[in-house]
Amino acid sequence: MSYRVPDEDTVSDAITAVIRKTPRIETQAEFVRMIRDELLKKDSGYRIGGGRTRRIGLERGIVGISIEYRDSNTDSIPHICPVCGNAMASVMNMSLDGDSVEIKRKCTVCPYAIGKDVLVPSRYIFSKASAGDVSFREVSVRKLRKASAKIREAADLIRSAVEGTELEERGSKLISGLREITDSDESSVSIKNISRDIRHIGEEPIWMKPAVSIKNSDRKDI
Repeated sequence: MSYRVPDEDTVSDAITAVIRKTPRIETQAEFVRMIRDELLKKDSGYRIGGGRTRRIGLERGIVGISIEYRDSNTDSIPHICPVCGNAMASVMNMSLDGDSVEIKRKCTVCPYAIGKDVLVPSRYIFSKASAGDVSFREVSVRKLRKASAKIREAADLIRSAVEGTELEERGSKLISGLREITDSDESSVSIKNISRDIRHIGEEPIWMKPAVSIKNSDRKDI
């Protein structure tokens, strides 16, 4: 028998059907088994793994998830969430010396979060999501956040590649250029500003609002 990979819409429909009948599922193994059984009703050749099933359910806003953790022997802090595949965001705090220090990193979509000790998921509990469908705008913003996270990941690789060599200065300039692409408030083509613009699609143009520009549209003091 030839196996086939179902498309995301088909998987989404199967997850929706399962979670409506069983609003709480205690393990990923049980979750995937139930999704597979639902898919087999449509096509006996369909096959799908746990990671893709989990990601689609979370990405489409169909399921919520609780995560139990265990210790890990790695100290590598990810830029991309290992649970749902979306971007991780830094949680910063001010040190006694006045420097900004990352104290935690958390997913921008699901509950996955890590601090100084890198923990890895040991168990997932799935439940029916209360938020409903994810909007087109939110899907687009998530993709842009993920792009930023991958660029930051690239910056880390560049830093480690040139560290201790005579190319450190050039590497630093390259990393600075990547940060301009992701985080610039001034550039209209930065990922940060494109994300802001997406949130205003279909609304009154930003330039028509008094004392507001793309670079400060999120500020609360104007």
